[in-house]
Amino acid sequence: MDESKVQSALLGWIITLAITISVLLRRDKDVRQRLFILLSGNLTLYYFSSFLYHLLGYPWMERMALIAAILIPLGGLFFFRSFSAPARRIRLLSVAFFLAVLLSAIVLWPTALKPPVGFAILAYVLGFMLVALLDLNVQARTAATRVDAARIRYLTGGGFIVLTLQVTDRLDQVFDIYVPPVGLAVTLLYLYFISQSIVRYRILDLYEMLGRLAVLSMMGLLLALIYLGLIHSVGTGEGFLLNAFLASLVILLLFDPLRDFVEQKITDFFFGERLFLEQKIADLRFRLAHVISTDDLGGVLMAGLEDSRRITHASLYLIDAHGAGYDLKSFAGPAPEQKRVEAAAVRRYLRSSPGSGAVVASSLLARRARSLQAGKGETTEDLNEALALLEKLKADVVVFLEGQEDLLGLLCVKDERVNDAFSPEEVKSLSGLATQAAITVENSQLYQQMKERDRLASLGEMSAGLAHEIRNPLGAIKAAAQFIEEEIADAVESQQEDREYLGIIVEEVNRLNRVVSDFLSYARPSKVAPEQLDVNEMLRRTIQVFETGRRSPMAIQVDYGADLPGVLIAGERLQQVFLNLLLNAEQAMERQENGRLDISSKLRKVRRITRGTSGAEYANFVEIRFSDTGPGIDPAIAQNVFIPFFTTKSRGSGLGLAVCQRIIRDAGGEIELRSQVGLGSIFSVVLPAARSERRSDADAERVRETPIS
Repeated sequence: MDESKVQSALLGWIITLAITISVLLRRDKDVRQRLFILLSGNLTLYYFSSFLYHLLGYPWMERMALIAAILIPLGGLFFFRSFSAPARRIRLLSVAFFLAVLLSAIVLWPTALKPPVGFAILAYVLGFMLVALLDLNVQARTAATRVDAARIRYLTGGGFIVLTLQVTDRLDQVFDIYVPPVGLAVTLLYLYFISQSIVRYRILDLYEMLGRLAVLSMMGLLLALIYLGLIHSVGTGEGFLLNAFLASLVILLLFDPLRDFVEQKITDFFFGERLFLEQKIADLRFRLAHVISTDDLGGVLMAGLEDSRRITHASLYLIDAHGAGYDLKSFAGPAPEQKRVEAAAVRRYLRSSPGSGAVVASSLLARRARSLQAGKGETTEDLNEALALLEKLKADVVVFLEGQEDLLGLLCVKDERVNDAFSPEEVKSLSGLATQAAITVENSQLYQQMKERDRLASLGEMSAGLAHEIRNPLGAIKAAAQFIEEEIADAVESQQEDREYLGIIVEEVNRLNRVVSDFLSYARPSKVAPEQLDVNEMLRRTIQVFETGRRSPMAIQVDYGADLPGVLIAGERLQQVFLNLLLNAEQAMERQENGRLDISSKLRKVRRITRGTSGAEYANFVEIRFSDTGPGIDPAIAQNVFIPFFTTKSRGSGLGLAVCQRIIRDAGGEIELRSQVGLGSIFSVVLPAARSERRSDADAERVRETPIS
């Protein structure tokens, strides 16, 4: 019994069996994986039969091993043929099958176990495997993508090495010399590489696997040479133990620097493009830290990504002012078809769950393939829409610019030269770049807000000063006009015209003074401290004041809500709002004989938007509704009624409703308008209840969006 051959056959059987089972247990196996199971299973049967023959020495086991060897080229031809068009090499398969049947018959013949038969089988196996590899090498030139071409080249090169070493392993049968079974080890490594090449669809994952194998091999070889070199000089004499200790110590000291050196060289060889891209991304992140404007952001991003030599298409989409969608700001390479992406489409098709840093086209394709194989074609509609959207965006990868509260934008990249061009590590680096870009966008927004706030503050100070400068000469003009009017009060009738002109001056001065007063009320922040008020009581007082001076026949019907909570607002400012709404209703119905104003107060619950919680939370608000039977407001006019100085009245300043809106918003509430021509108008004042927490900005938006019921 040859122990070395027994051990080699046992090792081959165990490893090929493990590789076969690992692929066999995978779910949703494709045709290529099934053909690999056939090839690997043939090798497992061959090594198992050889192990039993060398261990037990039964002749029939040798015949079984030879038949298993005859089947190996058939499995190889079918497997390698799966990388090319189905119609290729039909004649080659027919010849191989004919020779396999002939050789199997010869092996099963009782007197056929002679050396020429063994050499014939070896020539048959090596010859047809060589032809299969040559045919596979041709396919690398016409591969659809660089990924497939690289995978085929690796398979071909590894196959040639395996065939060469298999020949050298059998030199002892011809020249009666001992050759270490290197071919067996390389064959097993090659079989493992094939199993990974059909499971890992990304060529960069294969690079990583090859890099690790290369690092381990180089480390093992270098350390073995060091060890053998240090102990070779003393052999097994008295100094052997000391030199073995010194050799081990040297290995321990050199292990880390040698490993780092080898890993660096292997990484540079296999992952040079990735390192260059990561370096460019690091430089971009540093540059973005000094960018303030979003206009500069797009230019810096596109220039840096284009310079990385890994990206043929890049585009940046940023959220619009209303948060309804994302507009194309800049791009590198051909322009994408999609100039704008709606926020709803992003939430549904790309960013199904908040916190997902990126969406990768290859992942969507894999998910769709799994769904179709599982018979769930009806669930792939969103995946198809997502892939179609990525196609319009010219993107293989979309990384999200995540803000503190919302999604600020999309960064789309693509390398059209390669399918699935970006590894998970590169996608992670791009996500880090998007994070830095999101910080830049937020800083830009904050900077613009600060500039706008400073501008408005300066404008407010200037406007207040200007208003006072206008008011002072107005007062002087009014006083002078009144003095002259008193002087000519007893004059003759011929001076009546002069008195009329003086009356016009005084009247217009009073009107301008009211405009200036309203403007100051709107421009200056309130200095009156808020107090907790009873809305119903404030309504009663305001209506009493209004009833004292009004002359119109308008009827007022009031419905006071029961058990209303208080509101926090200055009393005189709330009364100013109520009086303004009463006067507007009176003026709207001044030509109606049966005009009616319905006023009501009630409790209104508004759903709160709270992050990180489930279920509905509600805040209490008090709503005071003024509903008149006037002519109504045209929609084109209604959208402008709260804009300062907008008015349709001949003697109005256009600041009344703007001032009312400012007062209510300062108190944390909102004024709402609903009107229809011919059916009257409804103004609703909504104020937060004093006992509830002051609302957040999200609550304020919800109050404005809640329809009037």
